[in-house]
Amino acid sequence: PPDLLQKGIAYLQELAASNPGDLSAARSRAHAVYLLTRNGAVTTPLVASLRETLDAKYSPAWKTDATASFMAATYQLLKQEKPANELVAPMVKQLEAGAPDFRYARYYDPTIRDAQLLYLLARHFPARLKSLEPQTFARFVAPIAKGRYNTLSSAWAILAIDQMARSLGGDALGKLSVAQIDAKGKSVDLKLPANLLPRVAFDAGTAKLKLGSDGGLTTWYAVTQTGFDRSPPTTELKAGLEVLREYVGADDKPVTSVKIGDEVTVKLSLRGLALTGAGSGDATVGAVALTDLLPGGFEPVQARDANGATSTVSGAGLEYAEVREDRVVVYASATDQVQTWRYRIRATNLGEFTVPPAWAQAMYERERQARSLAGKVSVVSK
Repeated sequence: PPDLLQKGIAYLQELAASNPGDLSAARSRAHAVYLLTRNGAVTTPLVASLRETLDAKYSPAWKTDATASFMAATYQLLKQEKPANELVAPMVKQLEAGAPDFRYARYYDPTIRDAQLLYLLARHFPARLKSLEPQTFARFVAPIAKGRYNTLSSAWAILAIDQMARSLGGDALGKLSVAQIDAKGKSVDLKLPANLLPRVAFDAGTAKLKLGSDGGLTTWYAVTQTGFDRSPPTTELKAGLEVLREYVGADDKPVTSVKIGDEVTVKLSLRGLALTGAGSGDATVGAVALTDLLPGGFEPVQARDANGATSTVSGAGLEYAEVREDRVVVYASATDQVQTWRYRIRATNLGEFTVPPAWAQAMYERERQARSLAGKVSVVSK
């Protein structure tokens, strides 16, 4: 809506004129100047001021940062092709060579940086985009294939892919094909919709998928499954995080049997672990979501504190807790020290129940995840 757009532009003008306190803030300012230029604003004084600040305070680091990509695109929009090419050339060289890895921080990581560059190349430097080798695109999607993406890098990757498709043209995409093959070797062709990201379902009994493309560009695919495990995992998972879940009684000792109507305390413990590679020496992980599914036959116990507010999950370091009918979700940061949170559940049905594993995952570093062991609990009559 026009009024929302005008408020957005007013905010961009304020941001573009601000004094950045670090390179991350300078990157945001460069992004704001670029967007203002896209919207027809006269940004020449803003560009000159920001360039002076970047050269004085953040040189040479800013020239291999996404800041340089936004500045190059802005120069290109202002018809200043010489400084535009001087800035974009090193960024393209870094993209082709594969820059050193680093951890997500301040709305920035390698995938976000590279997706922003590819988007801007496709929109403002199409000749440079067409000169990139296929291996460059393969390196770009490699972290995504390994699950190293978040909502922000996903959004930028989609923008980049869409803009690249528009720049390269429909003929460059080629014709994709996919067939499902069952355990007996019978092959059935699946009909794909005619769009950039075709999606189709395949049968549950499929043993293999055969994919093909008659285009000259590299083709990527993703397979998605949903639902719950038929059999609970038999091992723990520790990848940058560690999670432990216990059911304890009034004496704080583990319990495996509960009388109907009684309550037990759930103890959820979380710890950060160092990963190999970028930032491997740091076990601190921000924005972790810890999900604990309740076994069938139990419900969370809602309690109220002295002020009358609902208080279900307790423990130091808790940032937020969401209590649902079938699960409790805890949001917190993980460190190398064990943090423990408690909440209570009540037995409502008789029987033997499987206790699903507790699952933890960093919201912006998805490779950091953990899973506890599954368990068993029985509910007996009084």
